[in-house]
Amino acid sequence: MPLNLTELRDLSLDALEIKARMHPEWFAEISEEFVQQTQEDRRRCQLAYYQVANPEALKIHTSMAREIAVVGGNRSSKTDTALAELAIRMTGHIPMSLHNIYPREKLQSLPIRARVVCNSLTDTLEPVIKPKLRWDQWNGVGDPGDGRGHWGWMPSHLLAGGSWERAYSEKYRTLSVAVDNLWRSPSGESISVRGISTCQMLSYDQELTAFAGSSMHLILHDELPPSDIYRENRMRTLDVRGQIITSFTPPDEIGIGHADVAWFYDEIYERGLPGPAKHPEMDTFTLYTEHNRILSPVDIATLASRMTDDQREVRLHGRFLHLMGVIYPLFTAQDQWWCFRCQKKILPVDRACMSCTGTDIESFRHVIEPFEVPKSWPVIFVIDPHPRKKDAMGWFAVSPSDDLVMIEELEMDGTAEDIKREVDRVEERLRITPAQRLMDPNIATESNDKLRRGWTLQRAYDEVGLRCDLAVDELGPGIQRVQRLLVPDPSTRKPRLQVFSTCRRFIYGMTHWSWDEWTRQRDRDPKEQPRDRYKDFPDLARYLANAQPTFHGLRHGALPLRYGGRPHESRSLVR
Repeated sequence: MPLNLTELRDLSLDALEIKARMHPEWFAEISEEFVQQTQEDRRRCQLAYYQVANPEALKIHTSMAREIAVVGGNRSSKTDTALAELAIRMTGHIPMSLHNIYPREKLQSLPIRARVVCNSLTDTLEPVIKPKLRWDQWNGVGDPGDGRGHWGWMPSHLLAGGSWERAYSEKYRTLSVAVDNLWRSPSGESISVRGISTCQMLSYDQELTAFAGSSMHLILHDELPPSDIYRENRMRTLDVRGQIITSFTPPDEIGIGHADVAWFYDEIYERGLPGPAKHPEMDTFTLYTEHNRILSPVDIATLASRMTDDQREVRLHGRFLHLMGVIYPLFTAQDQWWCFRCQKKILPVDRACMSCTGTDIESFRHVIEPFEVPKSWPVIFVIDPHPRKKDAMGWFAVSPSDDLVMIEELEMDGTAEDIKREVDRVEERLRITPAQRLMDPNIATESNDKLRRGWTLQRAYDEVGLRCDLAVDELGPGIQRVQRLLVPDPSTRKPRLQVFSTCRRFIYGMTHWSWDEWTRQRDRDPKEQPRDRYKDFPDLARYLANAQPTFHGLRHGALPLRYGGRPHESRSLVR
């Protein structure tokens, strides 16, 4: 007969220790009973013990966006995270690990109507989706006792009818669960159910008419849906302001799959990325396979060793093949690993390169958090002006080791006077006076005699006091110089060009500027040209790299003077 563990509640720690010393047999017996009941409770209500397998997955649970793209590598916990979110939304049961961060606004519509759509009812729903929801099904590696997995997310006590067989209708493929409103009174246990949430299961091979019907509060797409099904599901969420979560790994081959994924990339994925163009009701999150704590790093590395570089980026990091044609593929906002012996980005195994087995490796990233820049570091201002669209501007600090750090950016349109006033405000706020100013030489020297004889953009900026030197506009050599700046330096163990995380437009441009009509052929046409789209801010880095600035070269002679003629007291960038 199981022991009554409630008596432990009435014992203080001191009293428990005394009783355990006096009755070691009782303590051993009650400890074993405690472990068994905890394991049984975990099995029947695994959702309460839920822990994200991938740290990035926390953002999915806290997002209030209407449309969410969860793009990641295979086995990066995309499906598990989405189904755990489904269980929370249907039951109102918030896991202990999310109690302090989960938005309660998500639970205002309880009970809800939900929908899960997968590739196949026979190949995906039965062997994958349902076991991840059934409380009595183990999902993971080894036995339940080793902790590398989980039981199904739907708590047993909330299944309508008291069992999975009664809660799930095989005929209609619909799961019904109660809203969790369990409480205990002084006289015992009482359960009050406010309603029943339902979830219907569909697949992409069904007719489009199957996706019509009533409104839905939550829709999960397991793998990428056809565009017509996505649009139909979007309409189902309209009147109740429901949420759609789409989780998948992009295809790793150009072809039909590439065409199918293009619409999602343009309409959802790209619009949900952080940056100036982000849609306020869309979020995009990327999950890396190697960040899944459940998986063995050795197993991941063994699998990765049999892949091409492109396949690794897709299969492990969820990269779109669209983005494989970016001009600066090494630029990263997340931690990556570099092998100084192989001179390339790698996936490490036990702190060693899986290609050369060497240990001369280092993690690196180009996007860093803002820090206080020493006042002795000279600053370079670079501007890419345009007469018909916004000017792109950036401020770069030069370290004593000649490394470059982008500390601020600005994008605005207006007259030369407007630009000058805003530049002054930025530099006064940052307490900097650039040692040099550079300007794109192409547009800067274009004349417009109809406006005024001898008029150029450079002259217009000169007349308002924003005097700039003309930058060197070498395209090919400039791109190569920037690429070399992105490579981790063997001396400092970090890239020579980094950027503050607050410079979102620059980061967005560096990760999206691509070659025109890029293909996956290894031998590129030497006449291939970059696209004009997204190039304005990356051009700032190219003009800077072409100038090849050095700390000592910029610091030679007296410190630059402030506009009023007084020496500049400080360059500290206190945020």
